[in-house]
Amino acid sequence: MIKRIITTLIGLPILFAIILLGNTYLLVALFIVSLLCLKEFYAATQKTELKLIMRIGCLFSFLFYVSLYYTLDISNALPLLILTTISMLSIQVVSNSSYSIIDIGIVLFSIIYIPLTISHLFLIERLLLPHSIWLVFIIAWCCDTFAYFTGLAIGKHKLCPSISPKKTIEGALGGIIGSMAGCFLFSYFVMPDYIYIYTIMGLVGAFFSQLGDLSASIIKRFFSIKDFGNMFPGHGGVLDRFDSILFTAPFVFYYLQVMNQVIG
Repeated sequence: MIKRIITTLIGLPILFAIILLGNTYLLVALFIVSLLCLKEFYAATQKTELKLIMRIGCLFSFLFYVSLYYTLDISNALPLLILTTISMLSIQVVSNSSYSIIDIGIVLFSIIYIPLTISHLFLIERLLLPHSIWLVFIIAWCCDTFAYFTGLAIGKHKLCPSISPKKTIEGALGGIIGSMAGCFLFSYFVMPDYIYIYTIMGLVGAFFSQLGDLSASIIKRFFSIKDFGNMFPGHGGVLDRFDSILFTAPFVFYYLQVMNQVIG
């Protein structure tokens, strides 16, 4: 617990600084986070027979984030994904390498799972209200914190014992309440006119946050690892810290886009 608190106290000021600077600083930070997460993901496959083309995933991330900076259009990912698929298949044909279709599929999965989802943080900051980016972290981290302490205090009924034995139904409900409370307070002080919209976002966002966490647990169980890394003492690796944000960021972005259109 002490390690978790110390890591949080060190990490939060860095996060605040990056978000306040925004724009290019945020995009570069997200690109670095994407590379670190990809590195941890590919490292997790070393215990398997998979032979992933790591450089392809990193090159895609670079090209995608550059295009995002100039166009703010995530649909640019589609031609890049097609080009990446053709490139990997071409490498297999030309070099007669030992890479399999499964290897190629997992590389494509890692690209969608990590850089494409994380990039929505940049889109929220540039296309929507700049302060809205905080909602992603409020939902993910309030949900995680409240779920942890609620489960620790009164958790009795297992949520998904085959995926994550320590998670409980009581903890999951506590996470939902924490996420809603965090969004309610944020809206109360920042945008009181939209307090109901933000509170509902906290309710639904908590499901996406916990789904992201459980999905990461499935991946770790498949690769037979406990954590993706150890960069953050008490928290694991970078991907362990961002697993719930991977699903929360796209949800917040599209939710706010829909709400903007509905409200006008």
